[in-house]
Amino acid sequence: GKEFGTLFGRDYSALVEEYLLDDAETAIIAMGSICGTVKDAIDEMRAEGKKVGLLRIRVFRPFPSQEIAKALAHVKRVAVLDKNISLGAMGGATAIEVRDAMYGSTIPVRGYVLGLGGRDIRKKDIKEIVSLCENGDGDRFYGLRKELI
Repeated sequence: GKEFGTLFGRDYSALVEEYLLDDAETAIIAMGSICGTVKDAIDEMRAEGKKVGLLRIRVFRPFPSQEIAKALAHVKRVAVLDKNISLGAMGGATAIEVRDAMYGSTIPVRGYVLGLGGRDIRKKDIKEIVSLCENGDGDRFYGLRKELI
């Protein structure tokens, strides 16, 4: 990370970035461009009294398993947002890796595949996913018609 930062002016020493995660009961894990929308949705949910935070994965390989397990040790549930699908597996690539990182933990990790085909992801979608996660409903496609899957 340091060599890359020196060459290109970007710092990748932190493999994950936390946003309002210290007292969160529900953690959202996401990567890339969706994180701005997630932060805005979290701000609105916090104003409503919900304890939600974000763990943004900055680098996928090597996967930051130890950092993720440490950051999520105190939460009650995890919602992993994937804008991809891992063919032959149940869910997206990030959710699969996060489950592996949390192996042996009693914290439920629920995956949501959304935004496929360039579909918009809005704050209301993030809020609905948090509600689904809180109610134990996960490991699903979000925003797609079930009869087409």
